[in-house]
Amino acid sequence: MNKKNKLPKVNIYDIAKEVGVSVATISRFFNNKNLVKESTRSKILEVCQKYNYKPSKIASAITTKRTKSIAFIVPSLKDPTFVELISGAELAMSKKGYSMTLFNTRQNINREKDIIDTLDSMIIDGVIFSGVYGGEEEKVFISEVQKRNIPIILVDRIIPDLNIPFVMSNDYLGGELAAKFILENNHKKIGIVTYSRKVFIFNERVQGFIDVLKQAGINEIFILDVPLEYKKIEESLIEKKDFILKSDVTAIFCVADSIAIFLSRILMQNNIKIPDEISIMGYDNLFYSDYLIPKLTTINHDMYEIGRVASENLINRLETGRFKNKKIIIDPVVIPRDSVKKIK
Repeated sequence: MNKKNKLPKVNIYDIAKEVGVSVATISRFFNNKNLVKESTRSKILEVCQKYNYKPSKIASAITTKRTKSIAFIVPSLKDPTFVELISGAELAMSKKGYSMTLFNTRQNINREKDIIDTLDSMIIDGVIFSGVYGGEEEKVFISEVQKRNIPIILVDRIIPDLNIPFVMSNDYLGGELAAKFILENNHKKIGIVTYSRKVFIFNERVQGFIDVLKQAGINEIFILDVPLEYKKIEESLIEKKDFILKSDVTAIFCVADSIAIFLSRILMQNNIKIPDEISIMGYDNLFYSDYLIPKLTTINHDMYEIGRVASENLINRLETGRFKNKKIIIDPVVIPRDSVKKIK
């Protein structure tokens, strides 16, 4: 290329000077053209085309204090449910011209404190937050975000006594639906395997399930806990294997598909036929639950949709100054497949 014909490199200040307007006007043009009168828009567009100028996010952030970047904080990237949550959120963001900055706390509450320090070194427009527990421990993080005047919305993990916008599934209803389905299939000896009930959503699922059993005059045979860490689930279930096999249950409700999948494999490795000897019901409707043998009966709470709705709601707050809805609860549904047998 002939260097004489090479266009000079210009910045937002050069564009403003040549057009004869302020830098703020150029910034408004790139963020929302409708805020600039038509005659000025034409001049700005003409000069930008002349120099083949494209605005950088850094330059825009300097003048607007906005980057169109949203921090999304999740407790795990190994749990497939959070992959679904992230996918739904990212699609909604990209359609509106926003980008995602992803943080993984790795089920460690102390990581949330570290993320605050990282956010201080960035310009983040808003935060979508799914905490480790969804309880008292997360209040510190939320308080720190609010002190920085950063809009925040909670997903999946919520704190009921805080007036913070959230999008979640009705987990208590999901537990009720699971129990009713198992009872409709005439099971009376029923066990439960759950993550820590210190996590609000899992406590809700278990409580909804137990309440329906009690109304039917049935007590659960056992409630077993497994670790939140994805890689430790199978190890924990192997340790509990003998207890489960001797319990004489005919059905087990797992508060997550991941637990149900590990449990099913361990039972089958011990020559227990599913669902002929023990029925298994999950919760999540992970995409591969339909490909298991037998196919997993589960509860669908559409994490993809939860992520999408949360993103759209937060973006509405960023662009209009308000959330469309502060509390959005999505009802789950039963997905009947092959892993729960009807007892005659």
